[in-house]
Amino acid sequence: MADFDFDDADDTPDEVVRGVAADIRAAALKELTPEEIALREVEREARLELCRQQQEQWRHEIEQKEAARVAQEQAEWLPEHRQLEAIRQRDRAAEIERLTTQRTLSALRLSAARQDTFERDVRTSHANAVRQQNISHILGEINAMANPVPPPEPTVVVVEADPQDDEFCGVKVTGPNPRRSWW
Repeated sequence: MADFDFDDADDTPDEVVRGVAADIRAAALKELTPEEIALREVEREARLELCRQQQEQWRHEIEQKEAARVAQEQAEWLPEHRQLEAIRQRDRAAEIERLTTQRTLSALRLSAARQDTFERDVRTSHANAVRQQNISHILGEINAMANPVPPPEPTVVVVEADPQDDEFCGVKVTGPNPRRSWW
């Protein structure tokens, strides 16, 4: 609240001010006529309507200013938001790409490790099989030297022919030839 500056006040003498105040107190207000009352009521209604219109106009202007401010903020926010969203999406895509690459490399490493393990197991298995085969062969040779196999006994097969039959094993047999010495 501003202080009243007495230096800029009018230089009205105190007696004049006291005289005006006494005239106001001494003068009694006169009664208003019904026409004056109706006229004052119409003026009051007109003032109220004017005040209502002014308030409506002020409210409308405030709403327009607020709408313009919101639209401007939205216009300023939208490009920033789109830019930030684009950056966020680009960062997210890069993160997804990095994770995908990392998972792929992990899967490849695991597959290579499995393949190396399988190859090592196959080589070990093969070496063990060859070693076992060599040991079995050496043991077989040692056993053969220690216990030689006796030669097989000759087998004699005796075939008796039916004297009535002139065939033996599907071949026609004839009697001995007296001219030959071996029969």
